[in-house]
Amino acid sequence: MRLQYNSYRNKLSAVARYYLARIYYGKRFACYRLSMIGKNCGVHISKKGQITCTGRIILNDHVMLQAQGTGCLRLGEFFVINRYSRIVAHERIEIGNRVTIGQMDSILDHDNHYNLENEQLQLSGYDTAPIRIGNNVWIADKVTILRGVTVGNNVVIAANAVVNKDIPDGVIVGGVPARILKKL
Repeated sequence: MRLQYNSYRNKLSAVARYYLARIYYGKRFACYRLSMIGKNCGVHISKKGQITCTGRIILNDHVMLQAQGTGCLRLGEFFVINRYSRIVAHERIEIGNRVTIGQMDSILDHDNHYNLENEQLQLSGYDTAPIRIGNNVWIADKVTILRGVTVGNNVVIAANAVVNKDIPDGVIVGGVPARILKKL
């Protein structure tokens, strides 16, 4: 009986965190279906950034969602992201419907741009390119998706993969760099 109470209380807390984020960010966090935000999540939206959700989303504990600069992050219906994963948009990231993201994943639409000045590396901005992830995609644990990638519909990305090129519809990919392992 006690476990059910704790679970119910945790769900209520997650819904309360969702409402607090909506209030704090206002129109920059456009998510109108009841959603849940886990403990210690970082939802950060810059003054010109935006996160838009077309349906219910579930952010597990210790997740980071960021829309930096003029970045736009669009999340589809039935979106789930698990612990210690992060999505950072400096330009644009679009994620379709029924997408599940495993633990410790990174989806980044930017690379750091460095210059060597006086024999020291200096960050001089970001190189960006939009990312698009289709519908019915499962992204396993410890996957990294890099800038400029389009992931098709009905795709499985195996654990520890680094995705640096487009992925067609209906395949399983894996490896470093990711390559097609099997057609569905």
